[in-house]
Amino acid sequence: MMKLEIAALSAKVMGNKNLLAQSRANIEQNRMLVHSNYVAAMAGNHQLASQNLQDIYNSRSTIFELMTLEDQAYESYVEALRAASELDMLRHSVSLNRKNLELNQKMIALNQQLMSLNEEIMQMNQEMLEFNEENLDSNRDLMSGALHPLLIDEETVNQLNSENKKSIAELDVQADVNRQTVEDLLSKSKENRAIALKNSTQISDRKKHLYKNMEDIAQMRGEIGAPITFTDIFLDASSYD
Repeated sequence: MMKLEIAALSAKVMGNKNLLAQSRANIEQNRMLVHSNYVAAMAGNHQLASQNLQDIYNSRSTIFELMTLEDQAYESYVEALRAASELDMLRHSVSLNRKNLELNQKMIALNQQLMSLNEEIMQMNQEMLEFNEENLDSNRDLMSGALHPLLIDEETVNQLNSENKKSIAELDVQADVNRQTVEDLLSKSKENRAIALKNSTQISDRKKHLYKNMEDIAQMRGEIGAPITFTDIFLDASSYD
């Protein structure tokens, strides 16, 4: 009877082990997808957006330089406008610096969590090593005659059977708790993957807009210095109606 109970418990524990391996694989896949999104967003889109911004303000500086200053009043107005433009860019840069500082702080905290996680894994490996060594010693004891019939009595057998039944009951409860936990992890990993894939799509779409932004900047730079007619002024003003 106990043999069947142990077999059923073993099947449950091994089933949980397999689900845990699947959960770990899903988590690793999600981690790599999240990291890929980070690289695409930070090293790709963020740098492209920053370069576009710099090109826009370089073009604006050129526009200011090419302006014909009709009189002192107009010159003062252009200088004030130039200063306001530079301050606007600096304000934006200060805000971006603050957000990047906060991101760096979060990444440091994340690295600390990963180091703590590695330490837990190292400790788990040490426990496994010690357990293996203990059981290796047990094997040696068995080989040396520790189970000789002359060393066994009925009281020892009954006590061992009682402990085994108690262990089966305890382990069965723990295995059920583990099963629920790993199923929750699998469900959460599925949700996280959907979010990561959605982010990946958004990053890709934003990259397309940033490239279009770059093309518009290049076209604008080619038009800098072209004469402006009254028709151009009135057409531009009508776009605000």
